[in-house]
Amino acid sequence: MRRAARAILTLLLALSLALFLWSGWRLAAGWPGSAVIDAGAARIEAGLVRQLARAAGDGRMIARLDALLDETPRNWLAIDAVAEELARQDVALPPELETRRASLRNADNGTLRMAGACLRCGRNVADCELSAALLCGAAVQLSPVGDVQSLAREGVAYLRGDAVDRVDVLLSALGLSAAVLVPATGGSSSAVKLGAGVAKLAHGMGRLPARLTQTFADAARDGLDWQRLPDARSAADLKALMRPERLRPALDLLEDGGRMKTAVGLAGTLHLLGAAEDAGDLRRLATIAEAAPARSIAGLEVLGKSRLLRLAVQITDAVAHLLAALAGLLASLLGLFGQALVSALLRRLRCAAQG
Repeated sequence: MRRAARAILTLLLALSLALFLWSGWRLAAGWPGSAVIDAGAARIEAGLVRQLARAAGDGRMIARLDALLDETPRNWLAIDAVAEELARQDVALPPELETRRASLRNADNGTLRMAGACLRCGRNVADCELSAALLCGAAVQLSPVGDVQSLAREGVAYLRGDAVDRVDVLLSALGLSAAVLVPATGGSSSAVKLGAGVAKLAHGMGRLPARLTQTFADAARDGLDWQRLPDARSAADLKALMRPERLRPALDLLEDGGRMKTAVGLAGTLHLLGAAEDAGDLRRLATIAEAAPARSIAGLEVLGKSRLLRLAVQITDAVAHLLAALAGLLASLLGLFGQALVSALLRRLRCAAQG
């Protein structure tokens, strides 16, 4: 009987070891794409709803709302997103917190203060706050008029030998030429155009993360013919100055930004964009925004970036097989060790009984 059990455990050990080595080879051959894949929209939304419900129930969401009200300047986009999620979870705000929120809103959104914020924002986009006031200065920045103005201004600076904001030039050029450039390189021209406008506004406001800015700067350096740029007079001229293969990383960023803007709007995109440290973060944030547009901002505020981004990925079958093989391997080893230990104890007992 013990021999049969040992044979079975040895066979399981061999099979588990073979599966472990095969799964490990598959993972190593395709790393890192073989380890995780993008989660589907339904899975993302279900996971976000579940985690937000837990945060609402244990008081973390109310604590986060209280902390947001303490910030200066206050981010009313984030405050309202968290308050709306509490309402969706049927969690009533404490009366004193509700009174404080209403009082601070009146103080921050008074007519005179809003007029002053609009004036500053319209004069210099770098002075825009992430609130309704930024819309006062965003209309021109997001339009072809703003792109033309930027190209003309920076073109003159280039001819004079003055400093040129190459990222602004790139984003303006891509915004104007998206309709003729993007279909030739693959992707959505409308998403790229939207993303270019948002990225340009974020860059002007100083809200474009450093690594994304560097990607655009690299694309501007390598993807445009700067010698011929001052002579461009149309979108077709701009397209002729571009090297699509060098612009691909920038176009991917803009397409993700455009997807995000379609899902959560301008202010929501600027808020989420600030959490994207690299292209992978931006792509996953855009996917989450599309899967749960009403909850993505509250998710970022309450759960934090790391936990929110984990909702956008899931392990592959190769990882699941590797973990199952490892569990089988450990179980087989423990079984063989346990059987060997029992056999040794029985032998000692027999020897003691005979002695």
